[in-house]
Amino acid sequence: METLKLQIGFRFHPTDEELLLHYLKRKVLSLPLLANVIPELEAFQFNPSDLPGDLKEKRYFFCKRKRNLVNKCGYWKSSGKDKQVVASGSNNVIGIKKSFVFYQDRKMKTKWIMQEFSLVGFLKTPFLNQRLLMQVGDWVVCRLYQRKRKARSHGATAYNSKGASVAQTPSFLPMSLSCSSGITDVSSSDLDQEASSRFL
Repeated sequence: METLKLQIGFRFHPTDEELLLHYLKRKVLSLPLLANVIPELEAFQFNPSDLPGDLKEKRYFFCKRKRNLVNKCGYWKSSGKDKQVVASGSNNVIGIKKSFVFYQDRKMKTKWIMQEFSLVGFLKTPFLNQRLLMQVGDWVVCRLYQRKRKARSHGATAYNSKGASVAQTPSFLPMSLSCSSGITDVSSSDLDQEASSRFL
């Protein structure tokens, strides 16, 4: 799998509207993308910590709309209600955002969040004289990130480097349990630390 490499100083932080109009819409219509920064990858099929990119940054992937929420490391569970994405300067709904949380070993909730964006259009019904919202195209774009832990004095949940909540680990499971898909990537922070250590 090809690892996404961005130029030094480049940050990719698109808004929901930008993701839908400038990236997903062009992908669905088979138009050339403005920048090749979103790889095609069935992200739901992997352990989130094994996906390419910096673990501390938000990562983006184009996926097919028909997805399997279960993989060999755990499963993705729908979280909250679907949200409509409205174009700025109008009340036109341009997309739907769904959120998922990753669970390891059935009951162990992690801090990994996947947001799935899909384009929508309106279908006019001749008999009911109303417009129905429907998804457009075979592609979605996903945003993956780790939920930040809130600072609390008691009962704060600890997370390990893979994003799993350590406090909820069942006592009968080994603490060194890991699930890797074989995808590896070196983050920019690792390179920065190595470079800085040479000059100290």
